Amino acid sequence: VPENEAERYAETNYMWQDAVEVTKTHQAHILVAVLPHGLTPIEAGKLYVKVVSACLRQPNAIGVYTSGTVFQPEFYIEVAEIMKDDEEALPVLDWIYLGLYRNDSGNNVYTYGMTTFGKDEMEILGSQQELSELQGFMFEIASYVIDSDVTLQDGETIGVSEEQKLPIVRSKGVSVEGMSLKIIY
Repeated sequence: VPENEAERYAETNYMWQDAVEVTKTHQAHILVAVLPHGLTPIEAGKLYVKVVSACLRQPNAIGVYTSGTVFQPEFYIEVAEIMKDDEEALPVLDWIYLGLYRNDSGNNVYTYGMTTFGKDEMEILGSQQELSELQGFMFEIASYVIDSDVTLQDGETIGVSEEQKLPIVRSKGVSVEGMSLKIIY
């Protein structure tokens, strides 16, 4: 991958300690694309995950650069396996990267990949909640938005229970390019 792009994005994968070192060893790459031709975004996304998983099962495959990071083959394949047991299951973690980081303002999480489904990326910035809590929450929200084809709007609220009503603000992205939905948590 030209200009060390894959290695730069491998640095973001906090779930794979050796991502950068392994990615540096790549000698070739293939591009995978699914042209929808009448498929819904979810159907096209599932087909993409199946094709990439098949490629990752090859003996020399070292990773997949997608959704703003480089995923470890075993992780990507494991997520894809959920579709074998349940045809309705969505491989959200193969589609959407959940970036986590801390800064002086607090804990932060963002999505990368929602635009593939025609949705805004989402961010939680400067939260005092634990990173693991933010990660789980954002996974639930991203899954809901994709599965239910919901378009969240500026000024609305969202939560994972009837009682939880977290404000949504649409503005210029902080951790992502373009506009994003900030969930105040």
